[in-house]
Amino acid sequence: MMHCALPGFETETVRADDIILTPHDVARDVVERFAPTGKVLDPCKGDGAFLQFMPGAEWCEVREGRDFFGWRDPVDWIVSNPPYSTFKPWMLHSFTLAENVVYLVPLHKVFCGAKYLDAIMQYGGMPEVLVMGAGSRLGFPFGFVVGAIHFKRGYEGPTWIHRHNAPGHFRLEAQRRDVK
Repeated sequence: MMHCALPGFETETVRADDIILTPHDVARDVVERFAPTGKVLDPCKGDGAFLQFMPGAEWCEVREGRDFFGWRDPVDWIVSNPPYSTFKPWMLHSFTLAENVVYLVPLHKVFCGAKYLDAIMQYGGMPEVLVMGAGSRLGFPFGFVVGAIHFKRGYEGPTWIHRHNAPGHFRLEAQRRDVK
């Protein structure tokens, strides 16, 4: 089943092409891998794919009157598949709220420019990237490589890159530099 932008779900403030529902098996695998604890938030619950594997988690969904940009309470974890058209401001708002953020996104959304990577480094870093595979093979309406990226406040260690359901992994280490 293709999980794609759904006509009729858009609103005046939500683009139809931002309603990309996460397949439930993908959401399950992401939640199991990162095992969020404490106060958890799914900031764009969609049809609840992530929520069903995070009992007791808080949620936002602009189509249901709970806009993530209005959320101000700190949380331990944010886990979700955010809207791609507003990914940068979405991510920066997430960094103001959470100690740990895991977003399932096309990887090019994160690695798209030096200024954005600088903002990530100011927040902390990326302990892990779980490469899920081509979006079209996962049930998304695009072929870009999708990954679950764990951002952690104050993290200064290496970034581990793992392929979902594949043996082996590798580690990236980069020299940190002060970001102005």
